[in-house]
Amino acid sequence: MKQHFPAILLALLFITGCTDRSNVSEQESTTTAATTISSFRDDENIEEHTASTSSEITEPTQGISSEPTQEPEPDIISTEPPAPETTPAETTSTTSTTIEIAAEPPFEYQDLIVHFIDVGQGDSTFIELPNGETMLIDAGEREYGDRVVAYIYNQGYDTLDYVVATHPHTDHIGGIVDVLNAFPTKNFYMTSYVNPTQTFDDMLTAVENNGAAAHEVMAGAVIVSEPELLVEVVAPKALADDSNNNSVVIKLTYGENKFLFTGDAEKDEEDGIWTNIKCDVLKVGHHGSDTSSTKNFLKKVEPTYSVISCGLYNSYGHPDEAVLKRLYDRNINVYRTDIQGTIVFRSDGKDITVNNAPVEYTLPVTTTTTQATEPQEEPASLTYVLNTNTKKIHYPSYSSVDQMKEKNKAYTDDYAGAIAQGYVPCKNCNPTG
Repeated sequence: MKQHFPAILLALLFITGCTDRSNVSEQESTTTAATTISSFRDDENIEEHTASTSSEITEPTQGISSEPTQEPEPDIISTEPPAPETTPAETTSTTSTTIEIAAEPPFEYQDLIVHFIDVGQGDSTFIELPNGETMLIDAGEREYGDRVVAYIYNQGYDTLDYVVATHPHTDHIGGIVDVLNAFPTKNFYMTSYVNPTQTFDDMLTAVENNGAAAHEVMAGAVIVSEPELLVEVVAPKALADDSNNNSVVIKLTYGENKFLFTGDAEKDEEDGIWTNIKCDVLKVGHHGSDTSSTKNFLKKVEPTYSVISCGLYNSYGHPDEAVLKRLYDRNINVYRTDIQGTIVFRSDGKDITVNNAPVEYTLPVTTTTTQATEPQEEPASLTYVLNTNTKKIHYPSYSSVDQMKEKNKAYTDDYAGAIAQGYVPCKNCNPTG
């Protein structure tokens, strides 16, 4: 219940207090008020108690009113910070500016471009992947290293993402030394097969000096795996005793198109590949040697296009006539670096284009031999004499023709056909087509 003090008593208390404490500073008054408020915080009825002990007090010079006055509300200290006072002049307006940042466009694959570089009797394939990365598979003999480096520079690149040494033969890894010395390279791939040659040691030194991350790979390894893009190793499954059959065989898939790069893989390694290797473009194994590209292998691959990388007039007789016949019998388009130079394929993931027309197939040169006791009379229209032993082409009038054994002689008027079979023109009589 609320208590009420008589107004007269409050007035007397006020007068007494004013007389005794007229010099009390403002700081003391504030402290007293604060102490009083604090003492009330223990009472659950602080608000009611404060209201019952307060009365309106007038100034002493105005007298004391006998009328009861309304009691003032108690002061209550708020724990919340006071709101800042503002005047119309102080009021400010805030404007917000929205900056719209354009969303980054989704990544789009570019065309896949595969360059089968002409490096003579060797292999080198430079690949511009559709994700913007680059890959080099082999680099030919050491003498072709500068050509490979210049070719890659001319395509607008100064770094490489992936370099693959299919196997440690000089016609595949010789030029890699120059490549690694010229281009910062992220990754280097090979099998663990070792060939103790100076060229092999030089390549390993170049890898170390370059700082590329070295990877030993076998069948099942994945080099690149992205939506619509896959670069995987499909052979060898186990190390063989010879270098050729330890070749790193790579399958590249971009959208609906597939490429197969076989190094110098021969029949034994080809027969051991059981994964799906159907492809559109086949890099023919071992430069077109009869040791590779068997009928069973071509049946598994079923390519539309094939590329043979070999040197013009090479001493190995590559590509072998039997391999060419197997390719043409299956209606596979054949492209040759020895005849056409660098071959470039371009794919958008659906369609494939080539920078050259396929090489037309020519029937083998028909040759005839005779017994030494029965010299063969030269036909009147005959243009060329072939030495089947040295694989040279001669004019019939060349003096050395008479010294050739009859069993080593063959005759033809098809110069181009002879060249396709691996014959080379004699440097002395210089026959031309």
